[in-house]
Amino acid sequence: MPVTAVVSSNQKIDSHIKLQPLITTVLSLSFLNLFLLSLIGTLLRSFPLISSFPLSYKNILHGHSHFAFGGWIMPVLFGLFLKYFPVAAQKIQYHHWRNIASFMFASAYGMLFSFPVQGYKAVSITFSTLSILASFYLAVMTWKSLKDEVQVTSNRFIKWGMVYCVLSSLGPFATAPLIVMGKAGSILYFDAIYFFLHFQYNGFFIFFVLGIFYKFLEKSNHQGHGKKVFQYFNISCIPTFALSLLWSQPPVWVNIIGGIGALLQLAALIYLIKDIRSISWKLNFRNSLMLICFLAFSIKLVLQVCSALPSVASMAFEQRNFVIAYLHLVLLGFVSLFVIAMVVKKGENLKRIKNGVLLFLVAFVSTETLLLLNAFSVHFHSYPQTLLILSCLFPLGIFLMYQQVSTQNKKLLLTNGT
Repeated sequence: MPVTAVVSSNQKIDSHIKLQPLITTVLSLSFLNLFLLSLIGTLLRSFPLISSFPLSYKNILHGHSHFAFGGWIMPVLFGLFLKYFPVAAQKIQYHHWRNIASFMFASAYGMLFSFPVQGYKAVSITFSTLSILASFYLAVMTWKSLKDEVQVTSNRFIKWGMVYCVLSSLGPFATAPLIVMGKAGSILYFDAIYFFLHFQYNGFFIFFVLGIFYKFLEKSNHQGHGKKVFQYFNISCIPTFALSLLWSQPPVWVNIIGGIGALLQLAALIYLIKDIRSISWKLNFRNSLMLICFLAFSIKLVLQVCSALPSVASMAFEQRNFVIAYLHLVLLGFVSLFVIAMVVKKGENLKRIKNGVLLFLVAFVSTETLLLLNAFSVHFHSYPQTLLILSCLFPLGIFLMYQQVSTQNKKLLLTNGT
């Protein structure tokens, strides 16, 4: 055997050994961050019931939203990429993945502590910029790792997910010049923010989740309609940005473009459902979570079609609770449940994590229902108190999940001798 082949093989083994503790650390910290995120969310829902608080609601909300992206979604999807794409990950030197993780968590904790204290100021903007640069770093390394891989559906979703992640950064980078030009609070200013949110939610988040899902299918030699699912979602990603512009009541042709994009997403969903139905699903905890998360995803895509109608778009703009419920449907109902399903290990003692997920689901469904009832003007006297009490189930459930994930990871590290 050539010396170079031996060296290459040794490098891969060394990379695999190093990656395992990194993966377990990233996933454990991500779930810890989800727990912190739920505490902040509960605090925000307590504001109608408290007379005063040393920090402003708006600044805490900024910290909450930035930490959701930078402290939970981005690192946990990064961790799942390393976990489920090991061959690609081992093609990149370990220190790059370690650096990406370090930048992600440093920027996330920086945003967590700076935004609630000062809002959008020098320190918080610096950390949020670092978070964006970490995503650029991740995009470059991900593309390099998949460059020579066979371009199956999972790889296409991951690569284009990173493209949309980078593209989304044009939104926040555009806000500073707009502020200097005196256009803070203008339609263009908010459209720049919605540009970021759209390509994060409908590009990076969705494409990464579907990439990991199709990797899951490909391991079972099942590709199905993956190519069509990818093509329809990819073609529709840019046109559906028009749906994010409807809040300012633009010309009707913007509704039409957004509606066409939303219908293309429904076409992708039909093929995705065919792939899901073609699998021999065993009725177990993990698969049940997977099916629930895809139900939430289906509802999200149907709602996007409805939002192309001017009357629905206007109603969503006037009722902030519709927007909150929609965002939580994607982040909690789709992405977070999918992550939980993929992190859970078969054969483990799942009692604690099952109890945690049950509390999480009760909190999610009940608070979503309350938000929608309130948006439809169905009011009752104890609404803020009830919403707060039900929201307290989030941190309780997530803490149980965090404990189980940490326990699993410790066992994995001991098994690998690290």
